[in-house]
Amino acid sequence: MQVAHRIRFVTDSPTLAITARAAKMKAEGMDVISLSIGEPDFPTPEHIVTAAKAALDKGATKYTPAAGIPALREAVARAVAVSHELPGITGDHVIVSAGAKHSIYNAMMAILNPGDEVIIPAPYWLSYPVIVTLASGIPVFVPTTLEERFVLSPDKLRAAITRRTRMIILNNPSNPTGTVYNRREIKALYDVIMEYPNIMVLADDIYGKLIYGNGRFCSGASFSGDAAKRTIVIDGVSKSYAMTGWRIGFSVARRTVTKAMAHIQSHTTSNPTTVAQYAALEALTGPQEPVEMMRQEFNTRRQFMLKQLANVPGFEFHQPRGAFYVLPRVTNLLGKITPDGDLLRNDVDLANYLLNHALVALVPGQPFGAPGHIRLSYALNCERIEAAVTRIGEAVSALRDPGA
Repeated sequence: MQVAHRIRFVTDSPTLAITARAAKMKAEGMDVISLSIGEPDFPTPEHIVTAAKAALDKGATKYTPAAGIPALREAVARAVAVSHELPGITGDHVIVSAGAKHSIYNAMMAILNPGDEVIIPAPYWLSYPVIVTLASGIPVFVPTTLEERFVLSPDKLRAAITRRTRMIILNNPSNPTGTVYNRREIKALYDVIMEYPNIMVLADDIYGKLIYGNGRFCSGASFSGDAAKRTIVIDGVSKSYAMTGWRIGFSVARRTVTKAMAHIQSHTTSNPTTVAQYAALEALTGPQEPVEMMRQEFNTRRQFMLKQLANVPGFEFHQPRGAFYVLPRVTNLLGKITPDGDLLRNDVDLANYLLNHALVALVPGQPFGAPGHIRLSYALNCERIEAAVTRIGEAVSALRDPGA
């Protein structure tokens, strides 16, 4: 049977594929340590779970408005007004969706016409180009380097813009790099963007509460009224509140965009899961101490992992200041020979080697637009991080040069 041509552009997520393979190995009794998936290992805070149970007891099992319950939309508006310095945001600017990925899909379906170009700084979250293509857009990749801290420069941005450019994706903090744009860097990009009236910014801020050191989150939408109108803010509760499985994300945009996105959602998923909306409402309006506790623990893990990775031969990396990822460059290891006599041709080979020989699951950089790199997540405790990096170091030390 023939399937739609668009399926050619949809590949399996290597993150989930490696995680599934690691889970299978664990089920077979192997002590696999997974650094592959972007999911906090903390339980959802108890007061959020309690609120969900109470909502179920009160009958929160029916349909809600497609864009989300009004109380949650207003809570999102209040939270974003503070975090993004956007006074005047109301629930009419908000759509609650089945996860931030769903919010991104709605936004692209609402904005893009066939042939519209979307600028995506690389490295990038691997779903961006797939969603752009499903929405009949054309991904335009702009590479950044380790030496640039993976920060997109205004000159590179300007050089990538054409008459067909319709959208630019800015992910801050970044998955997979952990890069955090400072205010000056965001301002420089928006100065370029504001020269082109037809270009929208999709600001994926899902890791905005997970910034470390002296860093501070900055939204380009706060620079002016026009900047706010040209920005679609994407956020959610998955990462900061350890609510990945609840599947609640949200978007904030000008009313015309929100209305278009609401039309799409009403004919695809209808409303996000009712009880999960009430859980998200409690997350945003209830005690915030658990968020800070998790952020501090992630920072401890970040510092610990960087210290451990400094001892691994062939790994080069910058210091990530947000999210919970490190993206080392491993080109110095490519071309080497494994103890079994296999040639490591690329980062995919290296990831497979480390899974098979070190029992450590991580993700190759290729699907993130970062060939020659690997992504490691520090969303697990320091004891397991130490064991994982020790194994990686031992496996790397066992590699040899060709002909040696």
